[in-house]
Amino acid sequence: MRILLLFLFSLPFISMAQVNRSANELARENVKEYIVTTLFKDLAYIPISYSDLKSHQQPKADIAWSMSHQFEIIDSQFVADKKVAVRKPYYFSFYLDKKLKVTAAESFYRQ
Repeated sequence: MRILLLFLFSLPFISMAQVNRSANELARENVKEYIVTTLFKDLAYIPISYSDLKSHQQPKADIAWSMSHQFEIIDSQFVADKKVAVRKPYYFSFYLDKKLKVTAAESFYRQ
């Protein structure tokens, strides 16, 4: 009986954790799609790290969430008449609306 009561008591916390995890995964997929289709078309994309979703409290009504993301883009450059693949690291903050669609992106430099 105690086990059942403990399970029933913890059920709301478990379900809320699953909702937060699903929201983070959806936001990551939308950020990846935005990078590949809008920012860096036809270039190889390698994700490195994502931050968790953070509630964004500003007067702009279209921004509800923010997320930081570190990734690399592989670009080809010519060095001594040879095509060489070069990895460039990027750090971005993405701003998402209530439906977790990317509305804005901001690049920043981090050492």
